[in-house]
Amino acid sequence: MSVTFPDTKVQPDSERSASPDAMLELSVLEVRDEVRRQGKSMRSTQQAFSIFALLALLLAMATLLAVVFKLDNTKNTTGAKVSASAPAAAQSAPAAAAPAAASALVHRVGVSLREFKVDTTASAAAAGKVTFTVRNTGTATHEFVVLRTPKPAAALLNGARADESGNVGETGDLAAGASKTVTLNLKPGHYALICNLPGHYKAGQHTDFTVR
Repeated sequence: MSVTFPDTKVQPDSERSASPDAMLELSVLEVRDEVRRQGKSMRSTQQAFSIFALLALLLAMATLLAVVFKLDNTKNTTGAKVSASAPAAAQSAPAAAAPAAASALVHRVGVSLREFKVDTTASAAAAGKVTFTVRNTGTATHEFVVLRTPKPAAALLNGARADESGNVGETGDLAAGASKTVTLNLKPGHYALICNLPGHYKAGQHTDFTVR
């Protein structure tokens, strides 16, 4: 006697347990795992960026320090060079100034005679030939006398007139409005330029003059 059983299909465990709630829970777990993985990746990226930023900062500071040190060293070197060259410049300055001063001295001097003054266009001249262009701009007759003397021009009075010792040249009498040119070969030293007509020198018609 045979017994017949009805056909019964057995479903796999995965199909039997795949309820909606289980599927939802599985999805949530997968999402959470993915979030965790992404979080770990982001933390790793942030750590790498922080390390890179720190290294860049250190490199920038090192470069800045190197530039500051180089500038300071250049400044010190330049200052030393200037200090070393300063004495030489100071020593050469007088030598350079002397020729300039000598070249500034004139060889032609204008002279105006009036009551009772001797006015000149220069108070000094270069040694050698000196030309005096003399004009009587006053109303009385005057003369122009050049005396080489160590005394001041105001200290030559001898009686009523000046002592003409050291006379190196003169114009003679010049009437009002007249003029005359006198060229003299003058050595370095002190000179007195005077009018020595009666009473004129005593009235103050004189001035000091230097030849270098």
